[in-house]
Amino acid sequence: MSDILIPASSGGVKSDDVTTILAHVLAGETALTSDSGDEPGVGTMTVNSLLSFSCAAYSGRRVLAKWQNPKAAKGKPYSGVYIRCSASGYPGKTGGTQVYKGAGNNTVSEGQSQAYLDLPNLNTAYYLSIYPYVTCSAGEMTGDVRNATVKTSGLLNVTIKGTQTYIIPAGFKTMDIFCVGGGGGGGSSRAAWENGGGSGGGGGYTATKLKQSVSSGQTLAITVGAGGTGAAINSTARGGTGGVTSVGSILSASGGEGGGFSLSGGRGGSGGGGASYNAYGDNRKGANGGSNGGDGAASSMAGGKGQGTTTRAFGESSGTLYAGGGAGGSCGYSVYAETQYSGYGGAGGGGDSLNGRGSTDGSPNTGGGGAGGYMSENDHTASPMIAGKSGGSGVVLLRFY
Repeated sequence: MSDILIPASSGGVKSDDVTTILAHVLAGETALTSDSGDEPGVGTMTVNSLLSFSCAAYSGRRVLAKWQNPKAAKGKPYSGVYIRCSASGYPGKTGGTQVYKGAGNNTVSEGQSQAYLDLPNLNTAYYLSIYPYVTCSAGEMTGDVRNATVKTSGLLNVTIKGTQTYIIPAGFKTMDIFCVGGGGGGGSSRAAWENGGGSGGGGGYTATKLKQSVSSGQTLAITVGAGGTGAAINSTARGGTGGVTSVGSILSASGGEGGGFSLSGGRGGSGGGGASYNAYGDNRKGANGGSNGGDGAASSMAGGKGQGTTTRAFGESSGTLYAGGGAGGSCGYSVYAETQYSGYGGAGGGGDSLNGRGSTDGSPNTGGGGAGGYMSENDHTASPMIAGKSGGSGVVLLRFY
């Protein structure tokens, strides 16, 4: 007896019996759907493509990525994006480093969306690849890649000239700090048995801290020290001490000491110059203020002591000089002494002006010491006498990277 073969039934399920369409089936997969004509069809569902992608430098390592969401369409779902970066070519979906996953700040169909990205290094060209994704019952699907390039910003230098709060900008991890205290005020000239000029004020002390860790949005309370006031005419007291400059509790630098009549130049970052005094034939020029952490020079009076280390910005050999000592004032009592000059100040320090017959304040935001007062006449009234000059205010330099 031979066998009789009967065709197998499909179970009676037809396209009219299901609701799924091919657009709801993953691309490349087969299924019987409402639009497959009672036969298995090939799915067409893919992740919808982004319409655009760009990236621009924002601050430090931080860049701003922008993209346009896909247009909503049946069978083309969309959840968000991946972004990857590399310094050596477009990373696509597998290369480089993933720096973002999400939907940005806007999920509307065809809407413009964006996200901030923190890339590894400053002043570096990066290649970025973005591609959409969707999470479904089959797992995660991804779409086509778009590319863009961007170069991160370089280090940021900030000069703080007055007391304030400062908020650390985005995109930086580390900070160097340089503080300069206020310069000391100069001593006054004085008419007495020993007539003379005043010694110069010391420059503000300096302080440096390197590689301080910081975070975006961190607030720094910064105080910039004022310059000390110069001593009044005929005063034997020293000029005022400069104010302290500080960055929170992280770093501070004291102000320079004031100079005085018949006293040495003020101590400080760089020492103040010594004054000339003694009415009878001394005829000495006021001494120069110190510079770059050195002592002030001596005249009739000794120069002030400097801090003994460089006062260049951040302690670097190429940095700008700060905190020079103020010059010592001259004594002009003798009839032959009218051309005796005040000395010269150190960097930012007050000194000789008006063709050798003047004294000046320390320059603002240098921490320079004020020059000592001088005398320029040749009688016992010693007129005019000049009061000590004020020291220059301090400064804070910040360097972010």
